Amino acid sequence: MTLTLTQQLIQTCLVELPKRISPLERDAAAKCLIDSLACAFAAYKEPAIEKLMNAYLDNPPSVGSSVIGYSQLARADDAALINGSMISLQLFDDNQAQMRGHPSGPLLPAVLAIAEEVNASIDQALDAFVIGYELECRLGMLLNPAHYELGWHATATQGTFAATMASAYLLHLSLSETEHALGIASSMASGIRRNFGTMTMSFHSGLAASNGVKAARLAKRGFTADTQIFDGRMNIGEVFSKEWSAEALKNDLTTWGEPFVIIHPGQTFKLYPCGRPPLFAVDCVVELQKKHQLKLSDIEKITCDVSYMYPRTLIHSRPENGLQGKTSLEYCIASALLDKRPVLASFTDEAVKRAEIARLIDLIEVRVPAHLSEDVEAVRKAPFEQPVTLTIQHKSGQIYIETTAYHKGSPENPASQKDLDQKFQDCLSPWISQTRIQQILEICKNTSSPMKLLMRKLCI
Repeated sequence: MTLTLTQQLIQTCLVELPKRISPLERDAAAKCLIDSLACAFAAYKEPAIEKLMNAYLDNPPSVGSSVIGYSQLARADDAALINGSMISLQLFDDNQAQMRGHPSGPLLPAVLAIAEEVNASIDQALDAFVIGYELECRLGMLLNPAHYELGWHATATQGTFAATMASAYLLHLSLSETEHALGIASSMASGIRRNFGTMTMSFHSGLAASNGVKAARLAKRGFTADTQIFDGRMNIGEVFSKEWSAEALKNDLTTWGEPFVIIHPGQTFKLYPCGRPPLFAVDCVVELQKKHQLKLSDIEKITCDVSYMYPRTLIHSRPENGLQGKTSLEYCIASALLDKRPVLASFTDEAVKRAEIARLIDLIEVRVPAHLSEDVEAVRKAPFEQPVTLTIQHKSGQIYIETTAYHKGSPENPASQKDLDQKFQDCLSPWISQTRIQQILEICKNTSSPMKLLMRKLCI
């Protein structure tokens, strides 16, 4: 019997990929787990999260899945929604260039919620994560750049399918049930970039994770949907991207997991709590300051040369609050100059409104030179993989120039273990003792432990 393309995708994810997962992939997934927990604690008790807690846990159940840091339990889909929003709120979460988004935020919370519900081990959860990671990143390569250019937030759309497939794996859905789950998920997948710089930006990750859990659980209970969502007219790829090719997906499936995307090209971890595109410019500032110890009052002009997608994505040139500041190239440059490096405190509403920040932003010009325009095919395919050049003009006439080809934390310029350990400590230490932090790390490394043990240990 000839399998449909949708069935081939499911067969690849649920049958073939698990055979190819080794300790190497699990170790990489564990890094994402630890980094994401750090990001979640960076958002603990933030207003956006408190609003979600009040909306979804006004009457918490006595059994269910854990919300990171909180003592209340929630339905699995609600826990995934809040945890996804927490991981993504500070824009401190991991990134993947091929996906055009953030892989862990929409995926990991679905894995955590279902793994805890079915009493799976951390190892089993990591396998589900690797499968979902592969799916969302591979879809990213096939849907983009057109999908992202249209205004879709790839984290939300591709992440929905990743969360669904990972949930299907942990719930042991059949081929037929998974077909229905993907069909259900296709009508849930959404998220537009216009919401960048608002609470809803991180809510995209929460929705994607929650919808993945819902789709898988509905399918397991016999809820129906179209079973060929990647086939024929009006298939999900065709709806999402004018460049979609079913033939390209069919050919690509033979290469999935060889190697896994989580290994090559690999992961991007952030050392600054803002969107990934500004990280290149931030590294330029840090390097220039290291070399020249610039006095801010002596700066006359700052120019930043970037690819064409920067001004289309970082839409808040003059941010009015902290969330907008995270998606503002100008603000991230200014805060890097003023604060030495952007930290969590740089993105409070009060910090954004500093008079010195406004003065520095007035000096900044963002430019798209011809070699970084949309007309250059290599740039259009990878606009956020292009070098960023920062030029600072001194009042004396001296010119200082720095170019960053690969920001710190990217696969080509990886963060050190010391960097990642420091991030984990910085994010958890305001809430959890050093003893508990070490216990959490030990549980994450002992992957035969039940996920439930880890989630309970995270409660403050």
